[in-house]
Amino acid sequence: MKKRHVLLIAFSFLLTSFSSFACSAVLVKKDAMLLGKNFDWYSGAGIVIKNNRGVKKTAYGTDSEHLASWTSKYGSLTFNQVGKEFPYGGINERGLAIEMLWYSESYYEENGMPSLSELEWIQYQLDNYKTAAEVQYFLDSVSINPINAKLHYIVADRGGRSFVVDFVEGKAVVSNTEEKFQVLTNSNYLGSLKYYKEHKDSINPESRKSPDRFCQLMSKADSKRIQSVKGMFNILAESAEDQKQYKTYWTIVYDLKALTIHFKSYDNKRVKQLELKSMDFDRRAPNYTMDINLDFIHLKTITPEMNRELLDQALDQAKIMLNREMANAHMINPSKLVMDDSYSKHHKDLAIEFNVKKKKGYLFYTLIKGEENYQKLIGEKSETFRVQQSSVKNIHYSLPKGKYALAAFHDINSNFKMDKFIGIPSEPTAFSNGVKAPFGSPKYEKVVFDSFTKPTLKIEIK
Repeated sequence: MKKRHVLLIAFSFLLTSFSSFACSAVLVKKDAMLLGKNFDWYSGAGIVIKNNRGVKKTAYGTDSEHLASWTSKYGSLTFNQVGKEFPYGGINERGLAIEMLWYSESYYEENGMPSLSELEWIQYQLDNYKTAAEVQYFLDSVSINPINAKLHYIVADRGGRSFVVDFVEGKAVVSNTEEKFQVLTNSNYLGSLKYYKEHKDSINPESRKSPDRFCQLMSKADSKRIQSVKGMFNILAESAEDQKQYKTYWTIVYDLKALTIHFKSYDNKRVKQLELKSMDFDRRAPNYTMDINLDFIHLKTITPEMNRELLDQALDQAKIMLNREMANAHMINPSKLVMDDSYSKHHKDLAIEFNVKKKKGYLFYTLIKGEENYQKLIGEKSETFRVQQSSVKNIHYSLPKGKYALAAFHDINSNFKMDKFIGIPSEPTAFSNGVKAPFGSPKYEKVVFDSFTKPTLKIEIK
């Protein structure tokens, strides 16, 4: 019985350790032209940065030498948690706005074009284009070589054009809409629309799962009360998070017609406002910044020391190994080509393919690093996926090199728990290296694999 108990604990941990990222975005383009975003994460640190036009830039080099280079055509205001040139979202002086949201199933396209990271992609678009149509037309001119995050994006402009770009099995999938609104959470956009059609008459207002938040916002996106900045804040608050481990740390509303930004934070709920028309975006002007958590607008010139503090916090949290001195210097002055070999020495992408018997329910799995963590059931990475095909694929970008074990189960009836019969799991389970363990957790040496020498896993979970 002890072995059975250990196995059940392992999968109970898997369920509770899964990171249910809960960012939400909604665009309305009827009378008003507003893009609102809840940023939900584990940290509320962040700054607003003024980015100037006429600045020569090159993407930061990690494990690819075919890097994008450009000179910024437009100035912008962006929200950054990693550091300068690596925004989470923003708006440029022509009214083009872009926001990112976490999407665990993102598998970026490799099209052979010059590359940049998943956050530099946002800055690149804001620097180069004035409309969503231009971004879409030139979408294949660069490729994303991610440093860490798996994202999808919502792009909108003051003329009312918008689209979502998902990255599905290595292909960029663009979704436009004829509606006067567009919503994005943390699921595939087309899949979310399908879910909404199936559940629009039975929306759960208390759920914070991605498909349910999509439904909540879709049901309100055509209402009159969302046609104002205040109304947008109120509606986003109804889908906000306030958990112990993560919260809605920022709420941002872009008024695309007025070229203004309204924002507040969990640590300072006073709404602040910045106007792009009042900003000097000349290349010789200072790069101003302010802490997003301040009680008032207080812009000052960004310094290497300020940027380094933000960078250190972000890399510590993400467990990403970079040459921090090199990365910080490049963020402050991105004009030169640099190659950071610290990244490739310490990280390796891991591709996983699960083969399942039944095309329904959810697949849960966790990666556990090292024998000590395996014994304590402490996962390094945990994911969940909706099962719609017989093969479920995922890729972990920037996985720290090391020895890992994988444990997974298929929640066939979608009740988000492991069903069992007389203490034994009654739903399919699997471990790395094809090990079967119907009566208990297998020994570590049987399931361990090296992520550097084995960058691809195939798991049968039937």
